[in-house]
Amino acid sequence: MTRMGKTKKTAPPSPASPDAGPPGTEAGAAGKTAPAWRAGLDFVLTLGGAVLIALAVKAYAFDVYLIPSGSMETSLHGRPDGGDRIFCSKLHYRFRPLRRWEVAVFEFPYEKARLSENPEAIEQYRGQNFVKRVVGLPGESLAISRGDVWIRPLEAGTDFRRLAKPDPVQRDMWQNVYDEDFSDLAGAELEYSWKIFGEAISLERGGALRLSPEPGPVGLDYRPLVPSRAGKPELEELPGIPDRYTLEQPVQFKCRRPIAGGGTCGRLFVKTVKTQSMLARCPECAFLNDEISAIFYHRRSGLYRHPAAAGPPQGEDAAPRRADYHLVPDLRAVVDLVLERRDSVFSITMHGDAGRIRASFAGDGRVEIGLAGRPARPEARTLADLEPGRSHRLEFYLADGVARIFVDSERECALEIPAGGGDRFQPRQLPKRSGVSLAAEGGGVEIRRIRLDRDIFYYSGWERPGGERFSGMSSLGEVLVDANSFFPMGDHCPSSFDARSWGPPPLSLLRGPALLVWWPPERFHRIAGPPG
Repeated sequence: MTRMGKTKKTAPPSPASPDAGPPGTEAGAAGKTAPAWRAGLDFVLTLGGAVLIALAVKAYAFDVYLIPSGSMETSLHGRPDGGDRIFCSKLHYRFRPLRRWEVAVFEFPYEKARLSENPEAIEQYRGQNFVKRVVGLPGESLAISRGDVWIRPLEAGTDFRRLAKPDPVQRDMWQNVYDEDFSDLAGAELEYSWKIFGEAISLERGGALRLSPEPGPVGLDYRPLVPSRAGKPELEELPGIPDRYTLEQPVQFKCRRPIAGGGTCGRLFVKTVKTQSMLARCPECAFLNDEISAIFYHRRSGLYRHPAAAGPPQGEDAAPRRADYHLVPDLRAVVDLVLERRDSVFSITMHGDAGRIRASFAGDGRVEIGLAGRPARPEARTLADLEPGRSHRLEFYLADGVARIFVDSERECALEIPAGGGDRFQPRQLPKRSGVSLAAEGGGVEIRRIRLDRDIFYYSGWERPGGERFSGMSSLGEVLVDANSFFPMGDHCPSSFDARSWGPPPLSLLRGPALLVWWPPERFHRIAGPPG
């Protein structure tokens, strides 16, 4: 019998590749390389696809814009040769409606503006994008009075109500009036910005401003100073906080022209400015300097300390007229304070048309807010972490009819100002009172730093003597915003070209909200807007 074994199977030979060369050749082993034109085509297609995606994103999703002017100061910095660069979303308005107080990008309404403006004068803006803050929404009536914005629905029978800005937006819109670190200030210099009442007050260079209320109260009243028009090197005291931080006042410049071997010219000189755009040519080297190096003289300065020796420029251009400013009652005071004892009480008082609003901070932890001369409201009383001997940052502000207190950045209490002479809509009226007072009672207090800011002062046009109201506004300073329009205005109202001139633009021109400042790096931040 024959034994059968298993047969060994062999794999069939693979078919020859069409590109394979004769056996044993290098081409047959490695295969042919792709043609050079195909690699170039792949690169062009990849680059073209990336460009198309970028263009689609820019057209329908996101875009960046340059702020060329100062109409949105102090929220956004703008200069023709390079201001803030903002990041704008074009998707938001596809999913949600427009919100009040947000900063929006929109196309200039040329067709509407040409009906109220000289077409030749606005031709330069045709097709350009504008960046403003949304103040009026569709379907409401908007008015401007006493520097504030008032609205009411278009339905008849409703009253105007004053708009109050959300706290994040309000913080982005404060404009500085006074900022002093007392560690480098001599006692005699204090009287150039403050009226002092009481005798127990002391200030030593390198130390703090100390108020010692014993035996009686002691305090300070802020007094704004501007150059006098009397033709002499002296200052004139204003009756309250003015609505412009430029006015027509002297500004000190430090020349920034680079010199050989490094450094700059460094020449100090004074120039009187009238507008937000500050350019000054150095008298020594003729270099054109801008506002980056400018120092406003509404703050403490050597010019004011020694008016006889280095007084401000004289003549009609050297000082503001009374008609060039109005009072701003909406103010903020920020104080770095040390309460020495538990019975120490420090107070900040704001003076406005509605009366005197007072905030007090006690060493035993009590924080109160209310109208001066009346008992503090129960809901405005709280217990804060105020400790004697410890430095606290106290913030008290009055804006749009609401007073708020913050202790070490934490909100303690707020007070809606009761309706009265300063809370009712009164067309064609300006604020009559403005000012800030600081006082101490009981035990002593030390002040390390004081900062005063003012709110934006909105204009309707008739505030200036002989001035005409803006186009589209009635004799009451009122404008109607229909269901398909909105009303934007610039934060720096006196120098802003906005809807007050050409009326509410249509919603179809909106591009999207501005979300953040992405350039320059030191200015990188999220742009404040309404909550939600």
